[in-house]
This record gives sequence, structure tokens and C-alpha cells, in this order.
Amino acid sequence: MNHSNGALKGMARQMLLGKYQIPMLAMILASLIPSLFLLPFTYLCSERSTVPMQAVLFYLASFIISLIEVLLNCGLKRIHLGIARGQNVQVSDMFWVLKNRPDRILIGGFLITLIMWIPLIPSYFFDLTASKSYSVATGLIITEVLSLVGVVIGFLITLPLYFVFWIYADDPDIDTREAFRRSITLTKGVKWRLILMELSFIGWMLLGLLTVGIGLLWITPYMTQSFTNVYLNQKREFDVQVTFSQEAQEYL
Repeated sequence: MNHSNGALKGMARQMLLGKYQIPMLAMILASLIPSLFLLPFTYLCSERSTVPMQAVLFYLASFIISLIEVLLNCGLKRIHLGIARGQNVQVSDMFWVLKNRPDRILIGGFLITLIMWIPLIPSYFFDLTASKSYSVATGLIITEVLSLVGVVIGFLITLPLYFVFWIYADDPDIDTREAFRRSITLTKGVKWRLILMELSFIGWMLLGLLTVGIGLLWITPYMTQSFTNVYLNQKREFDVQVTFSQEAQEYL
């Protein structure tokens, strides 16, 4: 059975009832830990707009720390997979990836992050060089526009790899090449559906921002659970399976 986006989101809400605490705490840790790692570089490279070497150091540190974030987010997806399957989950489950071949996740994260960063090169180049030819406000606006365009292009390019980290979290033995191949297979015919699912949460995200980010503590787990359900739906895990007894089979 192929469930609609609305049905999968409804299932996500039901799955999270009474269980928000664990994915919420895990999400906070997945966001907080990389931010704490990046904080010293943000302080030390505060003059990166005028000192190119500091800008290079800051962006390099951001890239490396983004790989740490990939590991934690992969563990977060494992928690949501457990919730979808009715398993008992704990916040510590997010560190499962550190004991189950994190190298493959780092390789996959490096490749996907690299692909997503390539469209951002124009914004970085402009920020380091051409932005000085404009006023501060104009330079900032152009940089942000270039960054937004780069993010959108990077998202579209990596869309076939959307399920890679769910696949890593689901299979401790799968290697990077097979994870990429399986994700490409699972996303065939559902790329537009994934885009629509992303767009359906824009209103929720705006609402979360209006609450000074507090609402995101509930909205973000809801989003992640919804996309986890899309992944499981593509794997046909929500299909109804009917098992007949021997007597029923003989009757039929």
C-alpha cells in the first residue's frame, strides 16, 4: 500500500504521542554538540570578512564539524526508525553510529557534503573577494542570495541520495556504494513527493520561528518522523501482511 504524504504525517503524529521527550533531547544534542565545536572558530575567526586566511580556516572548520553533525543526525534517524517500528528507544541510541562503522557514514557524509558545497562556491568566493566592492548591506544581501541559490541547487542535486543516512542507520553492514545505490533506487518516482513534503513544513517552520524557536522542539521531531515514514513506506514496511493458518489455507 502506497500511503499519501498526509497519511504518513498523520502516522508520525500518532507514533510520537507520549514519546516526544527522547527524539527532542536527541535533536537538541545533535544541534548543540556541533555548535559547541564551531564556537571557538567563530570567535577566533571573527575578522574573517577582512582576513582571507581566517575565512578559509572558518569554512574548513565548518566543513569538518558538519561531518560530526552528519554522524549525530544519522543516530537521530535510528531513533526515529525505532519509534516507527514500535521499539524501545533511548537518547543514547543516537551514538550507535560511533560503534558501528562510522567510517562509512563519514565517507558518505563527506561526499554528499562536498556535492552540496560545490554550488555554494560562488557565495564563498564573493564573500572573500567581491563583497568589499559593495556596501556592507549590499554585499551581505548578494552573499545571502547566492547562498540560497546554492542551497537549492545542492538539494536538488543530492535528492537521489535523500535516504542514504536512513539506510546507514538501518543496516550496520552496508557500505557507502551500496547505500548510495539503494537510495537512488528508493527515490525513483518519489523525488517530487519529497519536495512537496519539504514544502508542506514551511508553515510549521515559520510558526516555530515565531515562538523564538521553542516550537521547533516539537516540529523538528515531527518532520524527521514524517520523512522516516516516507523511507519506510518506500521499503513497503507499512504494507499489510495477512498470514493464514493451515486450516484456512486448505479451505482456500
